[in-house]
Amino acid sequence: MSDKFSVIGKRQTKLDAPLKATGRSQFTDDVVLPGMLHGKIVRSNIPRGKILNIDTSKAEKLPGVMAVITHKDSGGVMVGPDQQLLCDDMVHYIGDEVAAVAAVDGDTAYEAAELIKVEYEPMPALLSIEEATAPDAPILKQYYEDNYADDLNLNYGDVDKAFSESDHVREDEFISYPSHNCFAELHGVLADYSLPGKLTIWTPNQTAILIQKGMARNLGISESNVRVCSLNTGGAFSGRGTVRPHHLIAALLSKKASRPVKIIATSDEEFIICRSGGKNRLTLKSGVTNNGTLKVIKADHLYDCGAYVETQFIMPTIVGATLQMLFKVEAFRYKGQLVYTNNAPYFFHHGGGLVPSQFAFGQHLYLIAQDLGMDPVDFKLKNAFDKGETTLNDTHYASCGLKECIKKAARKSGWNRKYGKLPPYKGIGIGCGVMSSGGKGMFQHDTSAAFLKIAEDGKLSLFTGLPDMGQGSHTTMAIIAAETLGIAADDITVISGDTDIAPYDVGAFAQRGTFTTGNAVKIASLDAKKQIAKTASEKLGVKPASLIFRDRKVYPKGAPDKAISFEDVVFDTLNCMEGRFIMGRGFYNTPTTKAALAYSFGAQIAEVEVDPETGIVKLLKMTVAHDVGRAINPLAVEGQMDGQVFSGMGQTLFEECFMEGGQILNQSRIDYKLPRPYEVPEMEHIIVETNDPYGPYGAKEVGEGPIACNPHAIAMAVSNAIGYTMKELPLTPERVLQAIRKKNRIS
Repeated sequence: MSDKFSVIGKRQTKLDAPLKATGRSQFTDDVVLPGMLHGKIVRSNIPRGKILNIDTSKAEKLPGVMAVITHKDSGGVMVGPDQQLLCDDMVHYIGDEVAAVAAVDGDTAYEAAELIKVEYEPMPALLSIEEATAPDAPILKQYYEDNYADDLNLNYGDVDKAFSESDHVREDEFISYPSHNCFAELHGVLADYSLPGKLTIWTPNQTAILIQKGMARNLGISESNVRVCSLNTGGAFSGRGTVRPHHLIAALLSKKASRPVKIIATSDEEFIICRSGGKNRLTLKSGVTNNGTLKVIKADHLYDCGAYVETQFIMPTIVGATLQMLFKVEAFRYKGQLVYTNNAPYFFHHGGGLVPSQFAFGQHLYLIAQDLGMDPVDFKLKNAFDKGETTLNDTHYASCGLKECIKKAARKSGWNRKYGKLPPYKGIGIGCGVMSSGGKGMFQHDTSAAFLKIAEDGKLSLFTGLPDMGQGSHTTMAIIAAETLGIAADDITVISGDTDIAPYDVGAFAQRGTFTTGNAVKIASLDAKKQIAKTASEKLGVKPASLIFRDRKVYPKGAPDKAISFEDVVFDTLNCMEGRFIMGRGFYNTPTTKAALAYSFGAQIAEVEVDPETGIVKLLKMTVAHDVGRAINPLAVEGQMDGQVFSGMGQTLFEECFMEGGQILNQSRIDYKLPRPYEVPEMEHIIVETNDPYGPYGAKEVGEGPIACNPHAIAMAVSNAIGYTMKELPLTPERVLQAIRKKNRIS
């Protein structure tokens, strides 16, 4: 590795670490503009009802109030296909936006919002999937015949035939409960719509381009007249990829007041604004042969999408595809349905909706392995995909380290000496996962562009539209450019976060950063390298193709003693007769139509201890193996593994929104249970490199891939420890204690 690469594969700290560590990194709430106002949104306090009257007169008379808006001021602006920006005659969940104010300070805005009086006529609300799908349930949307908002049906192979030929068939139902992303940075926006026809917004996001497009589309203005500034983003996890009501409300308040307006969520509002995970009811039925060959999978999933359809259709798409991409089967059938309720609109928690589905799928397969008397590791190895194989939906794996991950994790954890041999209330479990590197299929064009310029001293400015939400993507891009040009990552300044400056990039989701943007950066770097090589070849009297760029030097292959410095070559290029300024440009769009080009794989083994008196689970150790294609930065890879385990264990063991009457009862970080640092387990990292032929220098994702393995590893370990398979997520002490008591009654 050290001979082949000069930068890739080395442990590089994040380039922005000094700013983050010293608190100098800027976030949306740090931005203050001259004349800036503070906005506050008036929200429904009932889950469903008619709006009889909205009285804003007292708020409008309050000194310091500069703008008040209701539906009549919104010009018919919609957030989604069935969601008005500000409610007109009906509200559909607790938190639905009804009116908004802008005032000279936050206290005045809060007081003005309190002075707006809304008179409602409450109507019967549907607050669960079961209520909404009951035969006599009222229809929540007048243009629908039932409360199913959307559905996805997938069929591959002859499912009925495969079941008839199976020696053993098993069906199980699983439930996951609502949870919340709990970002480090609260939702917020600063909008300046005070200049004619030009809107500028600052907001935490993972895709400036899609925010720009959404704002332009919803407000009816040109995309070029919307400028999005990202700055830093304190966490995203799929939750900051679309325009939300507060973005548009801030813009309309700014336009009416002719001054910039900032809206920052309060802690309790955050639990409403964030489109996190809802309740899911997941049914799985599978058929196997007596020797453990998995033949067929049938899945029926119901998802609570809440009051409005926004982007929830993505979840069935991701889950439906993933269920048949991990293990080989002859036939597969999936039905995923979104159900309208009067809860806040849901999307999913960290992991692309895969935490609930992978929990259910993993537990289902664990039960099948038990039925057959097979070791779960052997069962997974028998059915796992290999490199060169193709799934039922025609996804081809040009690289695949799934079996290697399983074997290495099992060996490192001591699986063979532990599984089935641990003392009571200690358990071990394995989970596997697959994750795409790119968003092709969700987007027609999964495009990233990059450009760079090199200064006279050999230092480089790299421009990208890819946001960095803390995952270290900008450092990864710098490493790719540095390797290509033979310089150091520290020689590069990454510039991003402004749609008026940065090139086009779909954004930082679907695990596309390293793969898609990384390819664009490599192409842009090669473009610049070609320009530099022209000068170097003339100076050295050799062909450009024979030049080596390494360690800030350029020299003919096999003749490092003839090296000239990178800085000198750049200087000579800039100061030649032509005065050539070095600028490289590149773009990459995955050359497929329906799916990503590369997929990562992983396996995790969890070891737990359960207190039989309290049901409290202690996660002792996680052995994490992940196929990353090529580890661009091993330090960052390990950091991603740690972060995914932390988030995965939170969703699996702790995190739940307790609901009553459509209201979240624990909507604060005091009452919402998250893992604490001392609860993070011992970690073993195993980086599996399969050198993907399409990735930049062979790299694939390590974004949300590890979390796809985590929930069923922990859930199986808990089930193994208590001798009873858990079927509800999260595995709270109450549910674990209930399971222990059920097991004891059965015994």
